[in-house]
Amino acid sequence: MKKKFLFVLFLIVFVQESPAQTPADTVLSRYYSYLNRTERIHPADIDQWIHTLNGKGQWPDINYRDEARANWQLLIHLKRVEELCLAWSNPQSFFYHQAALWKTISLSLNNWLANKYQNPNWWHNQIGVPQCMRDIIVLLKDTLSSRQLQEALKVMDQLRIQKNGAGANTTWSADLGLHYGALTHNLALMDSCSQIIADEIHISTGEGVQPDYSFHQHGARLQMYQYGKAFLFTNIRLAWELRGTPWAFPGNKVNILTDFLLKGWQWMARGINTIPGTMDRSASRVGELRSPDIRYLIPFLIELAPANTQAFKQLKAYQNGEGALVGFRYYPYSDFAAYQTGNFSFFLKTISTRTLPTEVGLNSENLEGKLLNSGDAYLIQNGKEYYNMMPVWNWQDLPGITSFNEACQIERKPFVGSVGNGKNGLTAMDYCIENKSGNQQISAHKVWACHKNVVISLIANLQAKNIKDTIYTVLDQCRLQGEVAVNSPDNIVKDGIHQLNSVKWIYHHHIAYIPLKPATIKLKIGKVKGRWSSVNASESDSLVTDSVFMPVMVHNGVNNNSTGYVLAYCEKPKDAQLISQTPDWKILRNDKICQAVQFKDGTGMIAFFEAGQLKTRLGLVKVNRPCLLLIADHYLYVSDPSQRGGPIKINLNDKMIEVNLPKEDTTKKIQIAR
Repeated sequence: MKKKFLFVLFLIVFVQESPAQTPADTVLSRYYSYLNRTERIHPADIDQWIHTLNGKGQWPDINYRDEARANWQLLIHLKRVEELCLAWSNPQSFFYHQAALWKTISLSLNNWLANKYQNPNWWHNQIGVPQCMRDIIVLLKDTLSSRQLQEALKVMDQLRIQKNGAGANTTWSADLGLHYGALTHNLALMDSCSQIIADEIHISTGEGVQPDYSFHQHGARLQMYQYGKAFLFTNIRLAWELRGTPWAFPGNKVNILTDFLLKGWQWMARGINTIPGTMDRSASRVGELRSPDIRYLIPFLIELAPANTQAFKQLKAYQNGEGALVGFRYYPYSDFAAYQTGNFSFFLKTISTRTLPTEVGLNSENLEGKLLNSGDAYLIQNGKEYYNMMPVWNWQDLPGITSFNEACQIERKPFVGSVGNGKNGLTAMDYCIENKSGNQQISAHKVWACHKNVVISLIANLQAKNIKDTIYTVLDQCRLQGEVAVNSPDNIVKDGIHQLNSVKWIYHHHIAYIPLKPATIKLKIGKVKGRWSSVNASESDSLVTDSVFMPVMVHNGVNNNSTGYVLAYCEKPKDAQLISQTPDWKILRNDKICQAVQFKDGTGMIAFFEAGQLKTRLGLVKVNRPCLLLIADHYLYVSDPSQRGGPIKINLNDKMIEVNLPKEDTTKKIQIAR
């Protein structure tokens, strides 16, 4: 069997790279190979589709009158045809060239060619449908009748090539135009489309790849694993297809793709698992929190950019669960922080005047996500924490937010940013959340200090306006994994909703949740129910049941109140107790002007919300304007969260340091002692 497989593989490669082929034929042959190397065939589905297709070429489980703008059911029909074509065309498939399969393909394809179904959403008509039809044509080009080929090309010709600047939509449409040109021998079209694709691979502050290697679409919104995924995956495949042809990507374009992958993509996930804040409204789709999975493209990346082979293999290992990234990264163009450790990952999505709120309700998606990007914070260890929890979530109480019952929106402010040294970091947010009319409001200064398996969240100057309800901070809202202990390793809390007083620590799934001082905690543990359709109208209406762990810290006194909590990795409940009793940190200050923490190894993190001073282990620190400081390993790191840039004066133990901060890349590193 192995010899047969090797022979078939040799035959495919030989046909692809035959000297007699034109460059356009080479592109199509490589795409044919790509489809057969990457797409999985599911025999049980193939067999079912063969036996359930009716005489009209339709499947009974698809609503052929559906007009949903997001998950359009009729596109399922065409995707099934495509998968049937893969089973037909792959020599390793059990169904390879089976007569019954061909009959099903022909009948179901003819149904689409006769009806040419349309959707109210332009994307399906101009991109989604032509993409499927392109694949069908490439897989069956020599088997289709002349009429079928002609009609299939008409459907593919529904594509409309978008101008540069539309991000992933430009790439999708030009990709289609490139292959349409190859199929119709239109080399001029291939020339123009390949140029459009290459031009779209650039770094800018508009839509697409940002200077910090995050990704924006629909304005200044982080869309890493939605539109960014389409951009990256499509361009990796295209760069591989076009290598060595007249349409090959220039080297600098390939470098942008690899840098985007290694400096941005892999840092916003733990392995293959990410959080809602990295993908905006698509988080309301089933299975989307595992969109970072790029393992199937690693072989193509190695062929495309062999100089990065080791980095690609390491990325694949991380995505296989073998080890993890370690370090701190902040993405100032997207207000996103990632703290990666060997044991867990901490992700924080803030918002400022420079970024936009989440898209709520577009295409009837993200129906409950109005508070996304509001300082919500997440801990991932094994990837089960938030995966597919969306239908059972309490969207009013997202992890990490400080809120009240009627909260509806964040008031965006400029003082939002971070300072870091690659290993550790401090993120600050001038925080304000309000109800729909704006007459009820909570404001506070919030910071998150990440260092040595610990995240310290400080909340200062907590103010309330016209609010009689409870004010609270959600410490987490994740899937329940194991027992929950409170204040004692032997005090295991049962399922239910509990109002707990004088809580010193809570342990759940290797994380200790430690209030800075004994606190009132509302703790919810156990079963929750919901429906995907409640967050995304195109998803299932079936009832979903899961289990949740949700500790909520209640703020009893509000005005001018300062509080906070710690998230610390620990193996067992007794370790949580030990960390709580013998902390490795000291809160130096937590008030309106300054929030600061110092760790035992000497690392200090300071947020000045206005000019001020602070006593530290190194002496007195004074600043003449708002800023963030990190002091570690004989270096001072300075950042301007407002991204205004300009001069700042720092007096460190009577030594004056003047720093001119840039507007964009706002962190400066200064050696202070040896």
